[in-house]
Amino acid sequence: LARASICLLALLACHPAQVRVFSLPKLQPSRHFQRSLLRTSGLVLLEHLAAAHPLHASAAASAIFRGEIRRSPTDQRQYCALSLANGLRVLLVSDATATASAAALSVHAGFYLDPPDLPGLAHLCEHMLFLGTEDYPEENSFRLFLSDKGGSLNAFTREQETTYYFDVSPASLVESLRRFGSFFTSPLFAESSLDREVQAIEAEDAKNRQSDSFRFNQLVKLFATEGHPQRKFGAGNLRTLAEPARDGRARTALLEYFQQYYDAGLMALCVLGRESLGDLKKVVEQSFGRIRGAGLRASPFLPWRGVEPFPPPVRPGSEAVWVEVVPVAERRSISVSWPFLFRNEDEKQAWIHCKPFAVLSFLLGHEGPSSLLSRWRRRGWATGVLAGAVREDDNFVLLKVGVDVTQEGLSRRDDIIEGVYGVLRQLERDGIPAYLLDESSTMAEIRFRFQAKPAAATSAITFVEAIQRGYGPANYVCGPALPLPLPGAPPLSQQLAAVISQMRPEHASQYATSKDFKAKATASEQWYGTSYGFAAVEDGTLSRWRDPGVVPGYAVPPPNRYIPRDFSPRNAQVPAAERAEAIAEPPRVLQDDERWQIFYKGDRCFGIPKAVVLIFLGMPDDTVEEDAVPSRLWLLALTDYLSEMFYDASYAGFQFQVSNEIDGLSIQFAGFSDKLVLLVEKVLAALSDFQGPSDEDFAEVLDRTRREQKSFDAQPPYQYASYTARIATHYPDYSIEFLRKQTDKASAGAARAFGARLRGRTPFYGQALLQGNLAPADAAEIQRVLNTMPFEPLPRAQRTRVAVVKPPINGALVMRSNPNAAETNRALWITFSTGPEAKVVLLTELLHSILADPFYNELRTKQQLGYVVLAQADRDGLAARLSLAVQSSNQEPGKLWEAMQTFLAQFKRTLEELPAKELSAFKIELVEQIVKPDERLGEEAIRWWEEIRSLQFSWRRRSEEANLVTSITKADLVSFYESHFLPGGAEYRPVVSAAFAAGAGRDAAERALAAKFTAQGGVVIQDSEQFSKMSPKWPVAERSPYESL
Repeated sequence: LARASICLLALLACHPAQVRVFSLPKLQPSRHFQRSLLRTSGLVLLEHLAAAHPLHASAAASAIFRGEIRRSPTDQRQYCALSLANGLRVLLVSDATATASAAALSVHAGFYLDPPDLPGLAHLCEHMLFLGTEDYPEENSFRLFLSDKGGSLNAFTREQETTYYFDVSPASLVESLRRFGSFFTSPLFAESSLDREVQAIEAEDAKNRQSDSFRFNQLVKLFATEGHPQRKFGAGNLRTLAEPARDGRARTALLEYFQQYYDAGLMALCVLGRESLGDLKKVVEQSFGRIRGAGLRASPFLPWRGVEPFPPPVRPGSEAVWVEVVPVAERRSISVSWPFLFRNEDEKQAWIHCKPFAVLSFLLGHEGPSSLLSRWRRRGWATGVLAGAVREDDNFVLLKVGVDVTQEGLSRRDDIIEGVYGVLRQLERDGIPAYLLDESSTMAEIRFRFQAKPAAATSAITFVEAIQRGYGPANYVCGPALPLPLPGAPPLSQQLAAVISQMRPEHASQYATSKDFKAKATASEQWYGTSYGFAAVEDGTLSRWRDPGVVPGYAVPPPNRYIPRDFSPRNAQVPAAERAEAIAEPPRVLQDDERWQIFYKGDRCFGIPKAVVLIFLGMPDDTVEEDAVPSRLWLLALTDYLSEMFYDASYAGFQFQVSNEIDGLSIQFAGFSDKLVLLVEKVLAALSDFQGPSDEDFAEVLDRTRREQKSFDAQPPYQYASYTARIATHYPDYSIEFLRKQTDKASAGAARAFGARLRGRTPFYGQALLQGNLAPADAAEIQRVLNTMPFEPLPRAQRTRVAVVKPPINGALVMRSNPNAAETNRALWITFSTGPEAKVVLLTELLHSILADPFYNELRTKQQLGYVVLAQADRDGLAARLSLAVQSSNQEPGKLWEAMQTFLAQFKRTLEELPAKELSAFKIELVEQIVKPDERLGEEAIRWWEEIRSLQFSWRRRSEEANLVTSITKADLVSFYESHFLPGGAEYRPVVSAAFAAGAGRDAAERALAAKFTAQGGVVIQDSEQFSKMSPKWPVAERSPYESL
């Protein structure tokens, strides 16, 4: 609502676009259980399928795949697929240039297999594997080991899969694999850890109870077929696990579950490192060859093949109903979904390999002219649409079309669904044009060919999921990205016809989500308490759905003229030995005057035909408050206008985003460089031509903005505490209260006036970075286009700069009650602002690397104060800060404050006793992180853009900071810690933000915390905005682009 994050489109430029699918948000931190509406896939290869691959026995009793593993022509990594003697399927990835190594292991067993009387057992098993093995009995020893080696680990449990993964500095991969392998050979399942870990699962579940994604996911399961595993509650909590943990049933069940399903024949492993394939093979055989198993095992979920998982919800007297759901956040949407059953293995493999729904989801989710969404927008019914496969397992896939609707659209939901069926029946009658099938295949090939190298852990997870889905070794790498021919499978057009024929009202479930249903929602889901009710679909409506007419104004999209064809490099690429030096070379200054700072760097390192164009327009400081909401309303209307106009370009790999920040407007372009210059010119011209929202459009974006602001209240307490700390420590900034007041005064005229200023000669100042596969002539043409923008220069003294508060000695406390009255969790967020001086920044980051894991281990693992326990160091503007946070379901913020202070007091001794060798290792790891080479074009572009936007232009920052780290001594670190992190320190400036749960006892808890804080000399903030405005700020000097050259 207030400040856009840095330039994510630069990363989008470097990753292949994906078919849009529904998914749960990633919650941070999420060490264990991630529930996702993305693919919950997981076919284990059957014996006959494995026998079809050309595998040959090696001397080590592993069967090595001798065929070709298909990869992108730009992928320089080496691959080897093999099966160990115990049945474990493995993909080895050797990458000599890797900046991190990683591994992932997936077990084809998830909470589908929970015993009926032990919901959450699979999830509990996942937790317990982290808590010691026979070879490494110390709890969390692997986490601590990885942290010391610059790594991390995580895991998640889904319906059919449990996946564990880690990343680590390349030099430590071999020892990491030994420790990781012991998870699956000799876990302790210690009784002493069981009760505590059940409490952790309870805290995790409590964290998710106010999340609409989790709530809706579980509600849908309520309507699964009686007895089907889709009905299960996989998260677990105290209700399901506490008593079994006490009476011994849980541990007995854990041992039985592990013995039965943690079998190598149900597992897939990927290891990525700098080592040769031969060396990786040896360590994998040593570390994972001992896992129990005797060969591939058939999927344990096949007994459910052919069973209808989601029959349409019905009520007496009605053939079809709407399930009306009351959300926590202020959202308004409708959806229709159909299960598509796999009758046999051939049908499933055809689905996985040929990907028939990719084309269909593109057509149903299209946003261009003559699309369903375009028609709905013109009528004021809808603002967005998504189509995709949202659940997939060994036996079925759930297909879904979801629509974000207006208030009018909610009342016309039957007509919207009729439009969906109208398009489906049209496609069934006429077929899908061959050129669309060709375009879909072409774009998949292009994305795969020119995909940037993903992060190591991301690659490992993707590959084990591919193995579990049933791709053969030749397609472990390319399978998820490409439509693949499958011998004996029907033609794609025939597969599409089969899918479309199943997408009929008699197979469908309809859901509508809105707070409007609260009064008539008479039922409640048992695990999350989601309120819901039913509304009958009238017989006449059902008849129209079954036999819809032609949809007026709808047409399949014409051939896409934006699909890239020219992939030639615009700049000569440097040899690998010169790459580091070329990446370190800063962008060239094309223009530096009163109106524009424009920088250009042609890519000579990454060799992909993509580029980014990042633009910022700074606004005068006297318009910041008045433009806060009008700029947002204008922006939403503009985005709708541009997204329809350029949807085909977006599908063809060209992305653009316009966002409003506190100090100005950000315009970002990314994608294939072919046609990029032309598209930048077209989009900027369209932006200039946009007259602002019509009255009808204004009413829609105003409603959307109000719902966004109301949804703000549904965020987790630790995020709310972080927000309140931010408002108290930045000026200018927008509080939610300020935005709501401004929204109440908003008008279409004010939104149009903001746009008129952009088109007129209002003072602004511009910055731009042009980077990637752009020739100097391309950059010159974009520079020319930018200079046609008509604004006047904005004097430096009038430019808006967001300043960071320098908190008072002994700190400041801000306390707020969570605005969601149903939220029972509390949170405490402490930010230590340490300042912008270079050595202080690096001391803060070094301290974080030493402190983070002990903090987590003490407050999360030992004390069980909450599931969310985090420590993070970052740079707020140029000032360093270290933040500590805990979200708890059973402790008030005052108790969390005491626990965190106790930890900080005791941690001083840890620093004082830190052996020189360990300090040296932490310093080396920090230096490695600082100087780590950019692996993607987007990483490099963001790094330069941060220097440009901050007006620091420290082009040699990496080498300068690495040298500073080496000069830090233990005495420096202890002195820094005493002065900045302990009461009485000369620079002790914590900002403490407490989020209280509503209810009895809140006022007393607030008074108690305030008394403790003021007794230490701190101040209590009454008005955060006034505090941030009047407090002194950390000084930041602007620099010239030429200073550090």
